[in-house]
Amino acid sequence: MIEFQKVYDLFTEVGMSEPGLFMPYINPTTNEAEWLPTSDSEAMIDYEDLEEMQERINNEPGWIELPDKHELKLDSRLPLGFAEDCLKPEDCDLVYNFFRHRGAYSNFRALLDRLDMTQTWYQYEDNAIRAALKKWLVNNKIEFSE
Repeated sequence: MIEFQKVYDLFTEVGMSEPGLFMPYINPTTNEAEWLPTSDSEAMIDYEDLEEMQERINNEPGWIELPDKHELKLDSRLPLGFAEDCLKPEDCDLVYNFFRHRGAYSNFRALLDRLDMTQTWYQYEDNAIRAALKKWLVNNKIEFSE
């Protein structure tokens, strides 16, 4: 059984980054959560530790790779859902327009600041991450403790 907080911490530390930079792994048997950089990552890591961790993950039973934010639908769909759930229709339209162009997240964050909704967004995002991870764990029959 794995502690949910370990899964959550790992995912928020590396799982919300751009897919392909890090590979987050959990081992419910040993209650461990670790990550490995990919070849595209510029993460600073001791290569000796990296080789040891790669060997453990590849050879010890129980290691499972966590899905990325796209697989959990925590990508641009999340701010769009927030807009629908929490903003006025005219502000929701703005958010939809932001995500049709580059710079969507910076425009979204600026709007949240203007509307004094930044903390509401952070709570919404946190709740969504927790719910998505728990759903994934349950769907994959991975036992976890709160």
